[in-house]
Amino acid sequence: MTDLERKLADALREQADQVTPNLDAAWAEQQRRQRRPRRRRLTVVVAPLAAVLVVLTSVLLATRLNDASPPAPPAHPGDLLTLPQAEYQPMGELKVVSTPVRLIDFAGQTDRWTPYAFIATTVPAPDQTLFCVAAVPENQPLDESEPQYATKSPSCAPISSGRIRAGYVGETGGPLPPGKAVYLVDSAVVGLVRLFDEKGGLSTAKPFGAVTPGKVYLATVDPGWPPVRFDVS
Repeated sequence: MTDLERKLADALREQADQVTPNLDAAWAEQQRRQRRPRRRRLTVVVAPLAAVLVVLTSVLLATRLNDASPPAPPAHPGDLLTLPQAEYQPMGELKVVSTPVRLIDFAGQTDRWTPYAFIATTVPAPDQTLFCVAAVPENQPLDESEPQYATKSPSCAPISSGRIRAGYVGETGGPLPPGKAVYLVDSAVVGLVRLFDEKGGLSTAKPFGAVTPGKVYLATVDPGWPPVRFDVS
């Protein structure tokens, strides 16, 4: 082969290398392109599944929270409140032995009335001490000569031992209207008195004055639901 033929062969080989594709590079590129759609398809499938998982987890947590019951309160909070029933006593048979404590005035059918809580004895039984509530015309003093409200004033109850020693729950025709209650509380009690009715309703009795032998506490209660248990704070 002459030099001219050799040079011509080399030139043809160089041109062939430029025209012929690199098969290895082409194969790698083809593989890369085939893998891309798979990743996209995988993303398309996994993303919705993750979203569904989040929603299901949230629903499960919410269901558990709703199903979880709060701690049940005590079935019978406080101590049992057992007091003698207050009964009507004619004012003429009572001897007031303490300074009356004026309570909250209330409206009758036509006039306004002032209730008082006080300690008294009776003429028939001077040794028995009673906790009494009476209502007279508004701003008038507690006196035998003053007219009494309705048919159950005064109402009196025997004084017992314990932290709550006597009480009267307001009623129609009584010296306190429905929705009010007054109690004689032992002098050693310094805080508030919480009252519970049969359905669990809570009322708070607050100090309103003092009489010997204790303190007068007044409370607003649910009419028709007298307190049956109490707790001293």
